[in-house]
Amino acid sequence: MKSQKLLYIITTFAFYLGLTSCDKRENNVLYPAGITDNIVTTAQKSGLNIFASAIRAAGMDTTFSYLGQYTILAPTDSALNAAGITSASVASMNKDALRAFLRNHIIPGRTSALSLLPGPNAPYNNINRDFIYTSSYVANSSIVQPAAILGTYFNGDKVLKTDILSNNGLFHIINGILAPVPGNLTATLTANPSLSLLQAALDRTGLTAALNGLTSSVTLLAPNNAAFIAAGFPDVAAINAANITTLTNILRLHVIPATSATTTAGRLFSCDFRTTTYPSLQTGSNITSTLTGIVPTFRGDGNGTNQSGVVTPDLLYRSAISTGQPNVLHIVNRVLLP
Repeated sequence: MKSQKLLYIITTFAFYLGLTSCDKRENNVLYPAGITDNIVTTAQKSGLNIFASAIRAAGMDTTFSYLGQYTILAPTDSALNAAGITSASVASMNKDALRAFLRNHIIPGRTSALSLLPGPNAPYNNINRDFIYTSSYVANSSIVQPAAILGTYFNGDKVLKTDILSNNGLFHIINGILAPVPGNLTATLTANPSLSLLQAALDRTGLTAALNGLTSSVTLLAPNNAAFIAAGFPDVAAINAANITTLTNILRLHVIPATSATTTAGRLFSCDFRTTTYPSLQTGSNITSTLTGIVPTFRGDGNGTNQSGVVTPDLLYRSAISTGQPNVLHIVNRVLLP
């Protein structure tokens, strides 16, 4: 499901080439008692071989041999492989882009699992000066989630192991990657060829500009091309020939805005969905979310019992007018109907 993120990652790297800069490191922090391995050595000993290779390939192994305090959100080898990243491929990546990718996984300061804000969607700044979000779900909390969801997540990726100590930080191992945000909705759709029909539909109805201009965060359920074809929109010509009011109403149904029902400022990662009904941007039309294990499915009021599944979850994009905190996009395989 996450293999489609490779193209998304590659296109985001160029956006960050000019944004990296040297960090101010504190060299006067004492080593924790009994801990001698630094971040790079700890990653290698913890089986994070690709992540360790990436740090070396980016030339950041020297940087992280110094004292200082960092929290590393380290993807497993399998998570990086699923995104098309291997120990061999990191050697050929642009170093500035690779550094931007790695820096997205690093939070300044030492933050243990018990110290993490519970969320949902509690924001942290990484050393890319960007936002990542944590959500923690525990049994008997006020936010009821099924047992399969219980745990801690960053941007929808579950934390598999916590609090692995090094002398200059600690690791939380995650089962996904935290790709930098590529830009606004237009940039994100362009980076995903499977969303070209959605892009054409949004452009025709004027919703691209409207969504790019939002000042609050939303969740967008983005039907892929196969979903549009199945719904009777086989190509751009069919989209341009469709009734514009009907098309606008359909598209607005795919947007979950900030409401009291979302409790997350409109930003819902895959781990944040519950079996419930969410209001959509289309007044009077709702999205019904159903959890089977940890995977949400969706339907509109006009879909009957037909469910839309998630193909690729938890992609981020910004609004052009934004306080800096991004929106969430999930690629889905069925068009929702009002």
